[in-house]
Amino acid sequence: MFVLIADDESPKLDSITIAMRDFLPSAEFGFARSVRAALAAVQRRHVDLLILDMSLPTFDVAPGEQGGRPQGFGGVEVLRYLDFYSLQCPVVVVTQYEAFLDKGKHVDLSALAQRLAVEHPKSFREIIYYGGGSDELWKRKLEAAIARIVRQV
Repeated sequence: MFVLIADDESPKLDSITIAMRDFLPSAEFGFARSVRAALAAVQRRHVDLLILDMSLPTFDVAPGEQGGRPQGFGGVEVLRYLDFYSLQCPVVVVTQYEAFLDKGKHVDLSALAQRLAVEHPKSFREIIYYGGGSDELWKRKLEAAIARIVRQV
């Protein structure tokens, strides 16, 4: 099983990676830190599971660079790409934001999950609030989501 983790925040990425290796010890992992890197990764090889941050920069951030335009919904761009190219890949969104600003309005995670389920029914599975490395709730939710996905595969 190949798992792609797309996240640009190093402490969060490290926490997710540790948790994922506990849940799926035999899995192979790949990493992307931007929308473009995630898209390149899914073009290169079959991804069995994508753990996706909703807020990703457009490009990878090099020292002294910004990584392009920040995208509050960079994860949505990745989901759209999967749909457009009919790539079958279950996606679990893990975000440290409790709400997002969309067209001047705050969208909470419940509303965002409903929207993503309608707009991306073939790939989107769940959205999980990341409460930090010491928070155990997100880990339990992620483990449960992975168990459901693995049973379906």
